[in-house]
Amino acid sequence: MIRIVGMGPGTPEWVAPAIRDSVKQCGVLLGGSRALKLFPDFKGDTYQISGNLSETLEKLQRAIEQGKQAGVLVSGDPGYYSLLPLLKREFPHEEIQVFPGISSIQFAFARAGIPWQEAELLSVHGRSLNSLPLNLKQTIGILTGGENTPQAVARYYQRYGFNPRISVGNALSYPEERWLNTDAQELMDSAGDFTNAVMLLYPEETKLAGDASLLACPKGFGINDEEFIRGNVPMTKSEIRIQVLAKAEITASTRILDVGAGTGSIGIEAALLAQRGCVYAVEENPEAQELILLNQEKFQIRNLRLIRGAAPVALQGIPPMDVCIIGGSHGQIQQILQQAPLVPGGRVVMTAVTIETLASGMEALKSLAYQDIDVVSIQAVRWKGMGIKDIHLAQAQNPVFIISGRKKTN
Repeated sequence: MIRIVGMGPGTPEWVAPAIRDSVKQCGVLLGGSRALKLFPDFKGDTYQISGNLSETLEKLQRAIEQGKQAGVLVSGDPGYYSLLPLLKREFPHEEIQVFPGISSIQFAFARAGIPWQEAELLSVHGRSLNSLPLNLKQTIGILTGGENTPQAVARYYQRYGFNPRISVGNALSYPEERWLNTDAQELMDSAGDFTNAVMLLYPEETKLAGDASLLACPKGFGINDEEFIRGNVPMTKSEIRIQVLAKAEITASTRILDVGAGTGSIGIEAALLAQRGCVYAVEENPEAQELILLNQEKFQIRNLRLIRGAAPVALQGIPPMDVCIIGGSHGQIQQILQQAPLVPGGRVVMTAVTIETLASGMEALKSLAYQDIDVVSIQAVRWKGMGIKDIHLAQAQNPVFIISGRKKTN
């Protein structure tokens, strides 16, 4: 039998009596140096776990072969980003008992004095920061570690234009415990040492203008054209907009670059689809820029950033993106694709209303070795009632080419 025993925060006063009783029944203990020191009177064999997991598994296998009851001491709770999945996979035929401990995430929420039943819990220890939601809809708890320090997490949010409030707890329950309430902007430049840190990130508080309500704003796919504030700037109609967004393959965490954003219709819908991600809308026309801001306010969009200027120059300094949507290029598609900060494997979707722009887009994608290149031509026809004997007449929209592809991964 293998017992996986949670040590909680790691100090003696937080080790429950039931945990101590379970350890007494083991013939061998494996754990980190701090965990083993919690049981100075243990009579069996002890093995210190190092960073070499293969060595740890060999020692555990040896104990099992000798018929010894093996106890594996882990910090926090065994079921939360710990060794439980690994041991169940490596020892599928052994009986495994789990003894829970207080996780550092749980401890951090307690220190903050806030509930955590609706919080999102994540770890960036050995994982990409891209897994973090940019647009926070709820409080999230984060385990940090390695190069992904609290400062690195704060820089990630600042890079994409977000500045959430943050609580950082370091060495919780130990004499050197440190608790800091700050925000991403201040934390990113902090020289503090947070080597055993837990972070709590809070959603930014937003105030709705007047009687506006998030529930009153369309949240579906394909917002009616009439819902957008228009002005004299051309706008991608809903029939085409839906196809562009579908080709973009946007998920909840997608980071999107919208080049030639116009009134912001595509960017607004993309931001609603990418609830945890963000949209960078690049536009050079001053009237269009103001329309983007007005539509952003109307639809209460927090995860859209307006970049004033013309591509490709305006693309400098924009962080990595998963999708690039190009609506206006002024004949510089090649240069825009070269400058767009698209991650390997990222999607590009372009619209064209002339054969010449279509040809330029195709040539640019091929010359840059894009993969899965696809072209669709769409012409929508709306039938408008004339109010005379229920007669409806066709109102044909201009044909639009939609070109899509995927950036090469090597």
